[in-house]
Amino acid sequence: MGFGAGGGGALPNHEHTNIALDGGPLDFNNTTVGSMNQGDITFSDGAALQQLAYPAVPAGETLTAAALSSSPSWNAAAAGVNNRVILDSQTFTASTTSTINFTPGTPIDDSVYQKIQIVFTGNGLGNSIDRAMFRLDSGLTNTNYNENSIELFNGVLQLMNRNPQSAGDDYVRLTDQLANGGEGWIITIDLQIPPSGQTATSLLYQVSNHDRVAIGSGWVTGIAASVITRIQIDLQNGTNNKDMQFTVYGIKF
Repeated sequence: MGFGAGGGGALPNHEHTNIALDGGPLDFNNTTVGSMNQGDITFSDGAALQQLAYPAVPAGETLTAAALSSSPSWNAAAAGVNNRVILDSQTFTASTTSTINFTPGTPIDDSVYQKIQIVFTGNGLGNSIDRAMFRLDSGLTNTNYNENSIELFNGVLQLMNRNPQSAGDDYVRLTDQLANGGEGWIITIDLQIPPSGQTATSLLYQVSNHDRVAIGSGWVTGIAASVITRIQIDLQNGTNNKDMQFTVYGIKF
């Protein structure tokens, strides 16, 4: 008995669908096989499926797409960017030091860091520090500081305005008495790196002590153009023993 083969014609495209007798969906759950090695992946180049071999030593590599290309590839992971770098760290234990300096080997300009942050913590070991001051390029006769601040001490509010400070008064008064009775303090100072050609910069500071809070800003003029060459913290009444930690961070934007 013969078969009614019909008139023939082009075969339909091979498909995998949910339609009965149409191949059914491909089962990727440990059933469908291909000429690939462990770890290989596939992608389309717009015309056909392509195989991307898994690298022999993939430690740290990531799947990326090259510029101006839709083809993925394995490449070493890009290094992370550290936008906050410790430039200096000094620790003082039971010290009578009254002046702390940071003088970078190379003056800092805004091509590397755009801001400096100083974090200064300490404990007066039962003694009082009469005053904490901040200087930038201290001792330069043409350095001037303008300052506005607010300080709260034992419920009494004090406002300060120096525009400009008197000649030779080249510092920002961060706060008066610190660590009365040995309690610790925290001082942070954010300092802008002056942009190219500028001989002035701004700063913002905050002080926290057991009975004192101070917040202030300053404007420094007459510094070396475009760079920071020295930072100084000065504590009056240097005969007191103090535990202190002084850290300078360079910050990139």
